Amino acid sequence: MRVLLIHNPKAGDGKHTREQLIASLTRCGHQPFYQSIKDSRWRKTFKTPVDLVIAAGGDGTVHKTAWQIVDTGIPLAILPLGTANNLARNLGFTGSVEEILQSLHCGKSQPFDVGVVREGSHRDCFLEAAGGGLFADYFPAAKANEIKGLSPEQELAAHLSLLRELSLDYPARKWEISLDEKDISGHYILWGAMNICSAGPALQLAPAARTNDGRLDFVGVRERNRKRFVNNVAAHIAGRKNSAPLTPRKFRELKITSPSGAMHLDGEPWPRQKKKNGNVRGKVEITVKRAALLIWQPSGGPMQKNEMISGSSVSA
Repeated sequence: MRVLLIHNPKAGDGKHTREQLIASLTRCGHQPFYQSIKDSRWRKTFKTPVDLVIAAGGDGTVHKTAWQIVDTGIPLAILPLGTANNLARNLGFTGSVEEILQSLHCGKSQPFDVGVVREGSHRDCFLEAAGGGLFADYFPAAKANEIKGLSPEQELAAHLSLLRELSLDYPARKWEISLDEKDISGHYILWGAMNICSAGPALQLAPAARTNDGRLDFVGVRERNRKRFVNNVAAHIAGRKNSAPLTPRKFRELKITSPSGAMHLDGEPWPRQKKKNGNVRGKVEITVKRAALLIWQPSGGPMQKNEMISGSSVSA
């Protein structure tokens, strides 16, 4: 196959170099075209006719790459080189780099739904999740507190510890929300419209989420759920598997008629252009665009899941 490799050479421990990745793809019988995402002209590479695009990096690299091929019919594969790797993990890209590359030749395309957020005439999309409350403040705090030189495991533990600290006394705010015309308004510490199972620093909050069912999963943490949520984060810090602390609800349309706090899409502040008061104030609508993206899911390789099971960062 003709393969376009979009690579973040700074992702993770930086051990997977351009030369190593190109050599591995060539050994597996592919014709690689390499592009570093750190090059300011990286988007121009998508003019190259290819059969497959590979995003090699963390969640940020995957997101940026995916937006370049939405609605093009060109499938996307992932080499998870980052810290959380929420999207890669939820789509079954859990083997080593070499195992994933070796299994690409016998893969097949799977449809992937994309979330759509509208406020007035403004429109944005997300792959993992949109949300408000705690995670909208956690993501910028995590970036501000990054420590260089940590291993991916140490970095993830640091992010979890920060999230736990913030969640202990984060205020619950009033959000007027409806799911498929049913009112679920209330005071939320956080809420999320999730396309995958996990959010933030690899927290599994919506285990039944699917990226190809035409629906999103709503998760919400109210004051009465705070202790369960904090305990769930603590269990992840200790390396223990813990059941999801929430009861997600599937939906096709979410409406917010009175936003009361900041929002985020896939871990980035939203709206992208900050308003004077820093908060989203207009009415917001969240829906799903079915099969807007194709994921190349290897078969016969290290992948353990036969269907794509979503799982982000919340991006609550």
